[in-house]
Amino acid sequence: MIKQVVVALALSALIGFNAEAQVSDLQQIGDALDVSTTKTFQFTANGSMYFLGQNVNPAAPWPRFFVKSFTRLYDFTAGSMRDDVTRMAADSPTVGPEQRVLTSVSGDHAWNGTGKETAPRLFEAPQRAHEIVISPHGLVRAAFASNATVTKKNIDGRPMTIISFTYQGKDKVVAYANDQNALERVESSYGHPIVGDMKVLTYYGPYRDFAGVKFPTKIIQYQDGLATLDLTVTAVRANPPVDIEVPAHVQKEPVPVKSEKVADGVWYITGVDNNSTLIEMKDYLIVVEAPHGERRSLAVLGEVKKLVPNKPIKYLVNTHHHFDHASGVRTYAAEGVTIVTHEVNRPYFERAALNSWTLAPDRLAKSKKKPVFQTMGDNMVLTDGTRSVELYQIVGNPHHDGIIMAYLRKEKLLIEADVYSPLAPGAEPPKVPNPQAVNLESNVRRLGLEVDRIVSVHRRV
Repeated sequence: MIKQVVVALALSALIGFNAEAQVSDLQQIGDALDVSTTKTFQFTANGSMYFLGQNVNPAAPWPRFFVKSFTRLYDFTAGSMRDDVTRMAADSPTVGPEQRVLTSVSGDHAWNGTGKETAPRLFEAPQRAHEIVISPHGLVRAAFASNATVTKKNIDGRPMTIISFTYQGKDKVVAYANDQNALERVESSYGHPIVGDMKVLTYYGPYRDFAGVKFPTKIIQYQDGLATLDLTVTAVRANPPVDIEVPAHVQKEPVPVKSEKVADGVWYITGVDNNSTLIEMKDYLIVVEAPHGERRSLAVLGEVKKLVPNKPIKYLVNTHHHFDHASGVRTYAAEGVTIVTHEVNRPYFERAALNSWTLAPDRLAKSKKKPVFQTMGDNMVLTDGTRSVELYQIVGNPHHDGIIMAYLRKEKLLIEADVYSPLAPGAEPPKVPNPQAVNLESNVRRLGLEVDRIVSVHRRV
């Protein structure tokens, strides 16, 4: 009995020692970055960034941009972040020579732009919030808040401190710090509405002293196995003033949904910057496009039931796989709706369905249903004998190899995404025509379609 007590006391002491050692190791990493006194942080960089989820087909790399200026501002206390980026397309001829792009996140809300130009980006919130968690300062804060496991191990002959934790059930993180208490590599994941548990790999370093502030000079990142960032940090600032406030209309709950009738049995369902179209058939319904994730799609489904309460949705037409257009596809699949998409997209959606969905399990993952797809090549017709919805690939379009448009012949109505978006009221037409719009027109002429009205998935809120 005495021997058992002695052993128990020894184990308790050892466990306490290990816990204290873990806290001490994490504290040293935090002290090297002055985490305890850093409430806000800003860095400026240049280099390259890649447009996540916007590749010309699912097998291609993300489109690359040359970054003239990249300024990221964190507010760790509020859990918010803003990027202010001036960039130029490196690989695509379809974007103007230089763009300024502002993106922000705070809690569950993400948005682009400021003021009247602000557009909600519902599906992007988990990704952007994850960037706060895996930033050097944010990671140490999240590790303390999550009672992280801290261990030491020799990796490739170098002593490393390994920090492992799951933050608020949403972000899984394994970070590696060297013997100088500098975070070098972060292997992490977050819940994505298309990919599932999105794998992220981020490299930091080498570190330098920026006028008394220690921070990495390089940030290189991959998501879903493809490059997303390659930045050289040029300046940093600890505790700058912040003004990242969620715009009032972005905070609205439930997700705003508006609908307008564009023809008999055809409604345009709006409320955000990417929208959907409802088409009533004899015995069923067709929805074109499911953007902005599950929350938005559930709101659209509710509006559909109000507009046509007695008919089921049979088909969802997905124009292309880009994340802002396809992030609600799984919500419809969970309802038993058949997903119509170009054949180039199907393997990507099916692979995503097989991924793990532990961090943000959606309705489809919880139901354990398999999504049902009906794919097309250059054309397909959905008909009930009374009304026909003609689907055509927009051949040769530089935006996407398998992008689809829908045409209602009787109404002379064309529904399309991305290749043409109406200008803001009073805006001057571009001096150089958009190559995507030029390609759309050539396809319309090639197919002999008479078009009186274009319903664009994109419209300003």
